[in-house]
Order: sequence, then C-alpha cells, then structure tokens
Amino acid sequence: MTPTTIDLAGLPEPVVRGIKQLVESLREATLGETPPPRPSLVGRFAVPGVSVPKEIIDEAQREMWANFPREFPDPDQQ
Repeated sequence: MTPTTIDLAGLPEPVVRGIKQLVESLREATLGETPPPRPSLVGRFAVPGVSVPKEIIDEAQREMWANFPREFPDPDQQ
C-alpha cells in the first residue's frame, strides 16, 4: 500500500493531534495482524420451536417465480 499525504494545514491543533493519534492506533492495530473471524449468522434469526418443512418453502418459491417475466422487453423498442 502506498503512503498517502494529507494536508492538515489550517485545521485546529487539537484536531490535527486527534487525527495523528487515530492514524497511529490504526497502523499499530493492523500491522501483521489478521482480523478476528466474524461470528456465524446461521440460526441468528431463527424462531425457537418453529420449523418450516422444505416442501412448503419449495412450493412458495415456485408460486413466487411462476409469473416472473423470463424475457425483458428491449428498452430501445417502443
């Protein structure tokens, strides 16, 4: 990654100090470390005690897609 220079002239000194501290903390946090793995979302929104059979889901999907247009009109043709 190429270092980028940003002109902080004209900003108040406390703001410049804060930006420099933020950049340093980010630099320290990211050097040589891999981010921690994200927690899985599987089951996060499940409602306890409710189970929907696969057949019902498949049927609902077939009904939803039954009237979906397979071909779209060409926008150039009026």
